[in-house]
Amino acid sequence: MKRIAAVLALAAVAPAGARADDYFVTVFSAQSVPFRGENTHAFVAAVRVPADGPAEVVSISWISTTLVVRFTLRPEDGVNLPLRATADLMRANRWRVSAWGPYRTTEDLFLRIKGQAARLDAGLVRYKSTDSLFNADRVINCYHVLWQPVSPRAARGFAGAFTPGDHAGGRTVELYVPYLVDPCRTHDAVLDLLDLGGVPLCRRAFDDRPSRLDAVRSYLDR
Repeated sequence: MKRIAAVLALAAVAPAGARADDYFVTVFSAQSVPFRGENTHAFVAAVRVPADGPAEVVSISWISTTLVVRFTLRPEDGVNLPLRATADLMRANRWRVSAWGPYRTTEDLFLRIKGQAARLDAGLVRYKSTDSLFNADRVINCYHVLWQPVSPRAARGFAGAFTPGDHAGGRTVELYVPYLVDPCRTHDAVLDLLDLGGVPLCRRAFDDRPSRLDAVRSYLDR
């Protein structure tokens, strides 16, 4: 019922005239407090709301099949965890979950995220939390996998000790900016289309960019 109400609410705010499909994206980060690199995650959800019919939800939540973030010498098998399972894991680990958006976006970004999710689901990629020395087309971590569809160069960047978690979430939003429409406005009805199991969300402003220094201070519990 909530999903039907959400679709109707989004249709009400759509531009006048013959309505085309609408697209939305929400960026999430998660981390323990205080910060610990092994207690972090980042994921996204993209939604297509068609002119008629049910909404289509695509998500990327890339993690080891063990569901444990650990520093390993070799790549591991990964899984694109569904949103509900991701939310349940974050709750079980007592990690704070932050959310940017939902923002209206373009069909282009939706299709890029959908294509990346399909690659993960097809088993074409493996997981490694510290992926700096590997080909990102074959081995990638939870946040580089979100960056690769829009910036392959960024996805080949260094996986620093204080990059994951909230900093990675803010960086993801920054990389998605060219694909966002009116990013200062959120469309909260979209959240009702996401199966997040009621996990508490720390809502972030569009320009909220947690820094690595913030992570260091949290690590030192200052």
